[in-house]
Amino acid sequence: MSLKKSFGKSTLWMSAAASGNSLISFVIFIILSRLLAPEEIGLVAFALIVVELGKILVNAGLPQAIVRYPEWDERYAATCFYLNLLLAALVTLLVFFIAAPVIAYYYDARAELLVQVLSIVFLLEGVKAVHEGKLKREFNFRAIALRTVVGSLFAGLVGVVLAFQSYGVWALVWQQLLNQLVVTLVTLNSARWLPGLQFSLAHARALLAFSTPLTLAQMISNFASKIYEMLVGLLLGPAALGFFRVGGRALFILQEIVLKPFEQTLLPALARMSEREQRAQGTLRVMRMSAYFTFPIFFGAAALGPEFIQLAFTEKWAQSGQVMTLLALGIAPLVIGYQVNAALTAGGHSQRVMILASITFALNCLLGFLLVPYGIVAAAAGFALRTYLSIFFNMYFFKQVFAVDISRQLRTIAPTFAASLMMLGIVLLAKYTLPGDLALGVRLLLLAGLGALSYVALMSSIFRQETKHFLGESAAMAPARAKPVINYLQRLLRLV
Repeated sequence: MSLKKSFGKSTLWMSAAASGNSLISFVIFIILSRLLAPEEIGLVAFALIVVELGKILVNAGLPQAIVRYPEWDERYAATCFYLNLLLAALVTLLVFFIAAPVIAYYYDARAELLVQVLSIVFLLEGVKAVHEGKLKREFNFRAIALRTVVGSLFAGLVGVVLAFQSYGVWALVWQQLLNQLVVTLVTLNSARWLPGLQFSLAHARALLAFSTPLTLAQMISNFASKIYEMLVGLLLGPAALGFFRVGGRALFILQEIVLKPFEQTLLPALARMSEREQRAQGTLRVMRMSAYFTFPIFFGAAALGPEFIQLAFTEKWAQSGQVMTLLALGIAPLVIGYQVNAALTAGGHSQRVMILASITFALNCLLGFLLVPYGIVAAAAGFALRTYLSIFFNMYFFKQVFAVDISRQLRTIAPTFAASLMMLGIVLLAKYTLPGDLALGVRLLLLAGLGALSYVALMSSIFRQETKHFLGESAAMAPARAKPVINYLQRLLRLV
């Protein structure tokens, strides 16, 4: 199978998995949010920030090293595995004995035990990290997709049952633990690999030389993305963090569906390319394709945020509606950021990735400290502003490494950005002209339909060339069963 076909098939699997997993997770999150108080959601949300940051230290960029290594080598893989186990044990001890008490002192005493119990996740993550890297380098994203859906469904159902039985925050804790356990077991079974009793100091040094800057970059980048939530929790309290988390939850789900699949499959695809020009062209093509359908989704979410929050989460969470709107406006630049990071990582430029992450972190800290004290809406506005400021640094580094002008990068996404912005204006205009007594569900469906129709109309008339390119690329990567549908669309829109 060609690299393009492998990339297309892998992306479809990851998209299907992300869609299924995200739908399951979101439905379960809605149920739990209706059963739990904002303060309870906020307590677990802060603990999960610690878990997400700790996972980066546990992985330490080693799965990426497995993916980009030219050939599968048993000694190299075993060295990665034992390094991961060591890191997992160290992170578990660090979080259990140091991080948890610090969080209890500065945030909320009730969070200490939650963080300590959730530290079990790090051991499970360390066991599966190399096995996951093996699956990715083999483009076995089908196994990764299935484990994600199975783990989410099983753990989510258990979490809901516990919530109905008044377990409170512990329903969320057990949901996380069981999900990690299922994902780990399925990953180990799918990879069908056992590490030998061998360890290479030479490999270990090479691994650490590659992974240390990458790990620092991922740590800083994730810490930067979480700084607003952390500051909201520390400065405004657990209840405010609960409202902020609910406002961003739907967007997180959308990112998992429409952005993450490209990010995860692009790295192994680019790692198989040896020429700089190939990587540059591959990155630009993925950037252009993903922007075609991600931009309208997130601009649409910005327009419909308040109505969606009230319909899905009830009036209790109405404060989260404005948060969702502002956060959604800031997602579009991430389309560029994700692809640039994958390209830099595939080319071994982990130090540049670290510098980019540091810049993002500095901007987030500056805007966060300035705006979070003014409330969760101001915090969301600061996050959106940061994404637009930091994206120019991403494009500058891409230009340095791959010799692609910033103007060319902007032209790659300009048509879809312009059409999405026009669509946003149309929906907002219609939003304030619809009758005020219209049922919320009907109102939401009408506005969503108008947004979809207006975007399709714009892309089929004003930006026809962009649609022609998108359908052409889709036809080249899609499986045989999907090609008749794409060909029909090309004929229907007269873009053959």
